[in-house]
Amino acid sequence: MKRSVSVVLLILASASLAFASSYIGGSISVMNDTYSEDNYKVVFNQAAVSLEGANYFSASERFGIAYQFGFGSSTPKFVTSILTLEGDPTSVLTGSLMGTVKHALNRELSLETALGYGYTQSSYEDSSSESTSRISKIEAKIGALYELNNELALLGGVRFSIPFSVTRTTRSDSSTTTETVSLESGSGFGTYFGLAFQY
Repeated sequence: MKRSVSVVLLILASASLAFASSYIGGSISVMNDTYSEDNYKVVFNQAAVSLEGANYFSASERFGIAYQFGFGSSTPKFVTSILTLEGDPTSVLTGSLMGTVKHALNRELSLETALGYGYTQSSYEDSSSESTSRISKIEAKIGALYELNNELALLGGVRFSIPFSVTRTTRSDSSTTTETVSLESGSGFGTYFGLAFQY
C-alpha cells in the first residue's frame, strides 16, 4: 500500500514539473515614465534589474498573479517650450502587481498579458534641493515565456502605463515639503528580458 502511494505521488510530482507554470527569476529592463504639469514635462529614463515572477493557481490554470520589483538608475529630464534640462543619474525603484492571463501557443512558448498596479520612485537634484517623485499608475504587460527545459525559461516583453497619481517630496537645507502634483497627462513604456526558474 505504501509503495503504491509513493509511486502515485512520484508520478504526480513528475507531471507537475513537466507542466510547470509558475516562475520566478530576474530581468533587465529599460523604462520611461513621463508626466506633465503646468507648463512643463518631467521624463525619467530608467534602467533597472528586477525580480520578476508569476504565480498561476495550478499547472493547467491560465489565470494568475504577476509581480515585479526592481532597482536601478534614472536620468531625469525637464522639458518646457523654451528649453530642455537633463539632470544627473540617480536611483530608481520600480514595482508592479497585476492579474495575468497566459495563453500557450505550444509546449515551449506561451504569451502572457497582465493588468494592474505599477509604481515608480525616482529622484532628481538641482543646486539647492532634492526632489523625489512617487508615481502610481495603471500598468499593462504583454510578454512571452519560452521554456528551455522543465526548470528554466526565457522571458521578455513590453510594459505600458498611465499614471493616475504623482506625489513629490522636496528637501532643501532648511525644509521638507510634500505635495500632490496637478497631473495633466502622462505615460510609461518599457521593455524587459530575463531568465526564470519554473515551479
